[in-house]
Amino acid sequence: MEQDLATLRVISETLKDNPQASQRTLAKKADMSLGLMNAILQRFVERGWIMVSNVNARKLAYAVTAEGIAELAERGKKFAIRTFKLANEYNDVIYNEILMAKKSGKTKVTLYGKSYIKFLLVYVCKTLEIDFLEKEIDDELYMDINSYNIIGELEDIRTDRNLIMKGFVSLVEILGTV
Repeated sequence: MEQDLATLRVISETLKDNPQASQRTLAKKADMSLGLMNAILQRFVERGWIMVSNVNARKLAYAVTAEGIAELAERGKKFAIRTFKLANEYNDVIYNEILMAKKSGKTKVTLYGKSYIKFLLVYVCKTLEIDFLEKEIDDELYMDINSYNIIGELEDIRTDRNLIMKGFVSLVEILGTV
């Protein structure tokens, strides 16, 4: 079902940009064979997600129906709800982790490397009134003993392991309980 909705989204976006898109164009945009796209379009017509009309004897036109749009909207809503719930859970875990670090005497939090959820670290630090710093990972890396030193989740496993052995904390490990 998820794959069907992803394909429906590609079809919808393609038709928005090119309302006269052919089945071949739709297949190319969805990165699938023409035969598979034909089968999927037939299935989507049966579900009521796609409408097909004859432009002429050799050309068909496709349109996403109201039901198809509603299905995409519902999927987007469910995705947003799951994402917000997960962000809230991550926020709670990060809050408790940084609160414990602050109680143990840390005066700042330093994020080493990249993180998609840096905004949560920044928010928690602001809430707990603790300084937040961000640093790149390089050869001249040293660990600040006054800082709670966190490795961003976008770093490779080898870098992660090396820094953990030096006393850094992995954001992936912090969030592993969620």
